[in-house]
Amino acid sequence: MEFIISNFTTYGSYVTAIISAASIIAAVTPTPKDDEAVSKAKAYVAKAYKLIDFLALNILKAKDK
Repeated sequence: MEFIISNFTTYGSYVTAIISAASIIAAVTPTPKDDEAVSKAKAYVAKAYKLIDFLALNILKAKDK
């Protein structure tokens, strides 16, 4: 237990570096599955936005274009 406590910052920085590197690689590389999911999510968001506009009575010039 003393070993873990005394080396926590060292191993913590290693774990942080590994997670950061994996996040950068995932963000930079294109993934077709992600693209499909994002396009589906955009469709749902667009429908929800139209519903919110309707419920808020945003008409004519008040409507966001």
